[in-house]
Amino acid sequence: MSRPRLTLIVSNDVPCEQPGTSFDAASWSNRFDPYALKSTAADLWSAYFRERFNSPREVALFCDVSFQTALNWWGAVTAPTSHIALLVMLTDPGAPGFFHDEMRRAAA
Repeated sequence: MSRPRLTLIVSNDVPCEQPGTSFDAASWSNRFDPYALKSTAADLWSAYFRERFNSPREVALFCDVSFQTALNWWGAVTAPTSHIALLVMLTDPGAPGFFHDEMRRAAA
């Protein structure tokens, strides 16, 4: 016996006026290109680390990673994983603003 499945179909073509929303409210997937975000993530993190820290060694100590890993982030070779992103967002009140500004600058 198969279990019933729920299918949710969302259309952003029809505005859904609700208190506290504006007419430009659209799903995140319509505002961000996931592929572009993935392909620029290493550059975004590199810019963040270069602004916040003085060297890859400081990044390694703060994030509790190897020097080589921090060097890869510093040089935009790779981007940190989710637990490092959470660490940064929870410990640096300016981090969300930094990434927001960088994304806005890239979109312009």
